[in-house]
Amino acid sequence: MGTDTLELHKDEWSTAYEIESNAIQQNQGTNFVNIFHIGSTAIGEIYAKPKIDIALVVKNLEKSRRLNQLGYEFKGCLNIPFRYFYTKKTEELCAHLHVLLPGDPELEGFLIFKDYLNAHEDVRKEYSELKLKIQNLLSTSGNEHFLNEYTLAKNDFITSVLRKAGFKGYCMRLVSHYTEQDYEKQVFPAFKEKDIRVIFYKGADIIGYANADANSKQISFFKVLENEDYFKNRFFAYLETL
Repeated sequence: MGTDTLELHKDEWSTAYEIESNAIQQNQGTNFVNIFHIGSTAIGEIYAKPKIDIALVVKNLEKSRRLNQLGYEFKGCLNIPFRYFYTKKTEELCAHLHVLLPGDPELEGFLIFKDYLNAHEDVRKEYSELKLKIQNLLSTSGNEHFLNEYTLAKNDFITSVLRKAGFKGYCMRLVSHYTEQDYEKQVFPAFKEKDIRVIFYKGADIIGYANADANSKQISFFKVLENEDYFKNRFFAYLETL
C-alpha cells in the first residue's frame, strides 16, 4: 500500500480497519476496552493518504507492547503524555495506532473531529482542498518553510473544527507546535530545551503551561487558568513515569 500521495476516499480503507481491529482485539485479550477508526481515512468523500489511523483503549498501556507480535513498532508517547503511539507498514497496510487509557479526553477530540466532518459536507470539502493544496505545494517546492507554514494552517483548521463542534476536554501535551512554542515564550522565556515542558488545553484553546527540570523533576513554573488541581495531578503523574 503506497502512503505518500493523497487519494480520494476508498471503501477498502474501512475494510482494512475492520480486519486490523479484529486482530488487535485478539492480541490484547482482557486488556482490550474499545477501538475506533479515526483520522482522514475514516471520513467520507475527502482526499487522504492511505494510512489507517486507529484509536485503541486499553486497561494497561504497558500490556499494549505485545502489539509487536502483529508487526507494530513502538514510537513512545510523542507529544501526548499517557498515549502510546505505534506504526505498522507492510505491502498490504500502513497503520498509525494511538493507544489510550479509558477516559482520556484525547480520544473524545479524535472522535468529535471525525464525526463533525462526516456530518458537514462543506467542512469536508474545505479540509480536502486544504490537504490537496499542501500536497501540491510540497511537490513543487523544496522550501521546508512552506511545510511549516501549511502544517500550521492544517492545525488551525483542525482547532477551528473542534471549537465549532464544542470540544471542551482538558488535555495536556508536550510542547511541540509553533503556537505552543509562542505561548511558552510569553509565559516562561527562561525554559531550557531539555526541560520537561507541557501545554494545558481546554478543547482547542491553550489555558496554561508547566515546566520541570529534566534531571530533578522539580517544577520550576506552573500556570493554568482553570482546573488547577486536575492539571497538577496530571503533570505530577507524568513526571513519575519518566
